Amino acid sequence: MNQPPSKKTAYIWALRYLAQQELSQEELRRRLHRRHVEYDVVEEVIHQLQLDGSLNDRRVAEQAIFGSLRRARQGPLAIKQKLAQRGIDHETVDSVWAAATGDVDWLIIAEGIKERYDMKDPRQRARCARYLARQGFPSAIIRTVLAMEEPLEKEREPWL
Repeated sequence: MNQPPSKKTAYIWALRYLAQQELSQEELRRRLHRRHVEYDVVEEVIHQLQLDGSLNDRRVAEQAIFGSLRRARQGPLAIKQKLAQRGIDHETVDSVWAAATGDVDWLIIAEGIKERYDMKDPRQRARCARYLARQGFPSAIIRTVLAMEEPLEKEREPWL
């Protein structure tokens, strides 16, 4: 019969996973369970890694949010959904979200995406709206972007 992995083995596996990429507690828990590590051992390993500072959901959330903002392709709804899929609790997401996105103008990000489309063509306008919705932009921002006739950066020429 196969013996379940020991705490030491599970700890080494967890460190290897964390060396490859930053994981949330839930992601690490899932990976260790797939390796048939017992529940109590998994919880002990996760607790030890939290004490060491090797495992931190807040840090994972910050990296995910800043990475998404740097790429400027996703809206707030999609970013929050991905964090929830990674098993990060809502309280952690909300506290990091407030600090990380306080000065983000989602309208400017959506406007940048809009520039890839020919907004005079109704089909392209519809494609742009669908893309923005899939990327997690709220419907109010999508309506505002589609209603704009000029990009935000351009100023109207003054009357002479």
